[in-house]
Amino acid sequence: MNAADPPDSGPDQDAEAEYWEQPRRLAEWHTLTPAERELAWARLRHWVAWLHDRYELSIEERLPHCWAEHPGLIEELWALKAWREEIYEAADPSGQAARYWHAELRQTIHAALTFYAAGCRSGHRAGTPATGQLQQRWAQADPLAGIPPRLLAAHTHQPPADSDLFRTDATMQRELRRGLAQPLSDTIGDCVHHDGSWWTAAEAGWLRVTDTRLAEVLTDSAAKLAQADTHVAKRNKIRTLLNDDTTHNDAIQNEAPANDAAPRDAISDGPTRDDGTTREGS
Repeated sequence: MNAADPPDSGPDQDAEAEYWEQPRRLAEWHTLTPAERELAWARLRHWVAWLHDRYELSIEERLPHCWAEHPGLIEELWALKAWREEIYEAADPSGQAARYWHAELRQTIHAALTFYAAGCRSGHRAGTPATGQLQQRWAQADPLAGIPPRLLAAHTHQPPADSDLFRTDATMQRELRRGLAQPLSDTIGDCVHHDGSWWTAAEAGWLRVTDTRLAEVLTDSAAKLAQADTHVAKRNKIRTLLNDDTTHNDAIQNEAPANDAAPRDAISDGPTRDDGTTREGS
């Protein structure tokens, strides 16, 4: 496996290839836009899952499972990821630089066990891949933990641009109007199928679903919901036709013919006299 390859236990390889091709940069977390921060956090978790499996870090929990809950470890791994990408993606990669990186990796793992998470170890375990439950736990952590609120509040940004993993809300709404994107169902609009992938609504736009298992669940759910929507539409159409027919029949029954009743003053009570008054019968 190439050093930049996605993890074997991760999402679909084609989707992952798109992931790795995205531009990356090292930045302070509080200077990123909400969308950039969400993408950066997802990429870091994804990369750590690869690191976890590639370097057998599950053995004796060399990488504590709670790394995502230690702000210092987030920063260490964030920098380690950026450095590796600089080395391995250079026009002329340096073997010496790669050796330095691996030495720093060992230092980071040592710091994780003895400094950042010294009290978090739970004993020896056989090497296992990063499970979905474990990665979900990482996803629930906050990469901004420990950053002063004044730094977070000091940065306002323009909306992010579209990318292979992100769509702005304006873009997605335009695609929905054009029929190039379809919601999960008529009543569920926070999951959309577009450009061959599922997308979920995020804080500042839409994120591509790269987990193939989740994508399969969404595809299966969309098919079932489409059947249900079709059934409901047919039932509503029949109900509308029945209501229209009932209204039409009621209108016919309530309509009185013009010759059903004669004017009251046209009916005389008996013979009349020459002066026009009624003459009573004898």
